[in-house]
Amino acid sequence: MEKRLIGSDGSLLAGLFGPPLVAAEILEAGKDYEILAIDETLSVFPTGAVVGYLFTAVGAEELATNDSCRLFTGTPLCDIQSWSLDFSKAEVKTTVLCDTNEVYRASKYDDITGNMEGIMTSGITDQPGSFLNQFASIVEQDGATMVITPKTDIEFYAKLVTDDTVEVGETSAYYFLPVVLTGFSASAGGDDAQTFTTPFRAGASDVGIVYYKNVNA
Repeated sequence: MEKRLIGSDGSLLAGLFGPPLVAAEILEAGKDYEILAIDETLSVFPTGAVVGYLFTAVGAEELATNDSCRLFTGTPLCDIQSWSLDFSKAEVKTTVLCDTNEVYRASKYDDITGNMEGIMTSGITDQPGSFLNQFASIVEQDGATMVITPKTDIEFYAKLVTDDTVEVGETSAYYFLPVVLTGFSASAGGDDAQTFTTPFRAGASDVGIVYYKNVNA
């Protein structure tokens, strides 16, 4: 079924993977798991599954003897207004004297960058582990108590949802990739909303950036 998507069909979740799960563990319906190992005979993972990719549990699957996976726990970023992804390859100039015009080849390396924009929100944007905390220490004082969260680098994974449909039989979809933040800029002025922008790059991954489409069970 074709569906023309709009901005509000999407969302952004950020999070990390939990510890490896092994035989006899019960998976939770609707949750995303990275496949770490596949049992060759009785695997709970569907035909065609490959190590390194995500599997969305249909419901109460029990891992087989040689199955293993780990749960992705993502938190919706409710201060984000928009996100973007840019895919490109560098142009390599290969012109020689016998050519009559400039000749180029595309690099074999993908360059994947992105941007997240949002509204500065008390209780979200200013929390430990937030985007801001990757570039600035956060100090919170309540009377005689002071809590200091030093600036820290936290690697995380981003689930960039393009279609958040949940109806049975319909298809939901998202990009999934490890993210490296490369900046944070904030602004405020007059009656305008205080905003922030965070550019990022795709981090290292065995399977790279992947676009997943799941038929909802």
